Amino acid sequence: MSQAEFDIVVIGGGPAGYAAAIRAGQLKKRVLCIEKESLGGTCLNWGCIPTKALLDDGAFIRKLRTNAAEHGVTVQGMQVDFAKLVSRSRGIAGKLSNGIASLFKKNSVQHIVGTGQLLEPGRVKIVGTNTPERIVIAEHVVLAVGARAAQLPGIAFDGKTIITSRQAMALPNQPKSIAIIGAGAIGCEFADFFNAVGSDVTLIEMLPTLLPNEDQEVSRLLKRTFESRKINVILGAKTEKSEAGANGVRIALSGPEGTPRTVEAELLLVAVGITANTEGLAAPAAGLELFKNRVKADHQYRTNLKSVWAIGDCISLHWPAESSMAGYRHPDLAHVAHHEAIYCIERICGHAQHEIDYRFIPGCTYTHPQVASMGMTETKAREGGRQIKIGKFPFSASGRALAAGEPAGFVKLIFDAKTGALLGAHMIGESVTELLAELVLARKLEATEAEIIESMHPHPTFSEAVMEAAGVADGRAIHL
Repeated sequence: MSQAEFDIVVIGGGPAGYAAAIRAGQLKKRVLCIEKESLGGTCLNWGCIPTKALLDDGAFIRKLRTNAAEHGVTVQGMQVDFAKLVSRSRGIAGKLSNGIASLFKKNSVQHIVGTGQLLEPGRVKIVGTNTPERIVIAEHVVLAVGARAAQLPGIAFDGKTIITSRQAMALPNQPKSIAIIGAGAIGCEFADFFNAVGSDVTLIEMLPTLLPNEDQEVSRLLKRTFESRKINVILGAKTEKSEAGANGVRIALSGPEGTPRTVEAELLLVAVGITANTEGLAAPAAGLELFKNRVKADHQYRTNLKSVWAIGDCISLHWPAESSMAGYRHPDLAHVAHHEAIYCIERICGHAQHEIDYRFIPGCTYTHPQVASMGMTETKAREGGRQIKIGKFPFSASGRALAAGEPAGFVKLIFDAKTGALLGAHMIGESVTELLAELVLARKLEATEAEIIESMHPHPTFSEAVMEAAGVADGRAIHL
């Protein structure tokens, strides 16, 4: 290893990979990042960022169509240029991808466009797009290859009629109708967008609620909102099969709310989760251990191979049995991948020993209204035998929300009844994804409901709802 060309080679250039490479460069390591497509990975190019551009455009269109009159504005002859919406989204993604390339240059990170394969600890084969095949030697290898859309058994993607979220973001024309299987964050966000631009939307979920991981009150309100906008929501329905034809697709369903029935649409978007990009990641002789198609890693991101690490959506995390996080699922989120990257590199470099508390990962869904959450739901807290206090403040009692014309939703905070510790936060409403960081910080600093109440919140703001919700839990709310 004394002849290593690099201190660290990172395979993958998404939120985990590029953050790892940049942090390694900041720490003055010789670092190489291998990425087969555009820097930024799925999140920046086909996920987090460009979808938010589409969703904001959709919200703007919906407000003009449904709320303009109450704001004293008359809109006539409005037309939606679907191609321009898509073009704006793609332009933002391209700009940010180029920005990462600039950050690589600033921090002396080398970058190769190609596919990396781990041959053995310290040896990586690179098959470049425009460069000859080569092998590089490194002291450490970080695997950060991310994931892609999972396929439902028996339903094959064809890229035209049966599509993934990636293909949904670059459609040449707006579909007249679209069916979406899966009502997690991705499915709900696309349902929101296509409904806003005028497509007929059917949203299908096998479980009994939208956003199944969210608090039940939040899920119920989002369902009512979607249905008020004429989104056809079908819950508790299993997809048996789909048939693509010249005029679209037919989906056969079974289940409590779909027994039996057929849904027809021009397009079918399958959004049932993701699968890791681990095919060919390591040569068979390398002996890299996988678990359910993901790279098996411990809580410090070490794989079973010496000096080989893994981070981001491609990993399956395993904690010691005595850990308070044993049994918690690894969340496939860009901000989780980012922090794993930073902590992994700092551990490799002997710089710090930070760890993530996976019990309190913030989650955001950018529907309208938005959904944001962290920590235990009310159901989980009660199932765990916790003695809890709940504070819930509706945006209909918020002056700022009323002024913005956004009275729907609420902030719901869950506290330990004995200690006042914040156990969970669950919000639905305008801009609640921007309110969540305050509660993440409160939890990190072990703030109680009393300390949240006594922290002066500016008026008038949406953030006052956080203070008021804590006040409800403690019997000190002023405006409710």
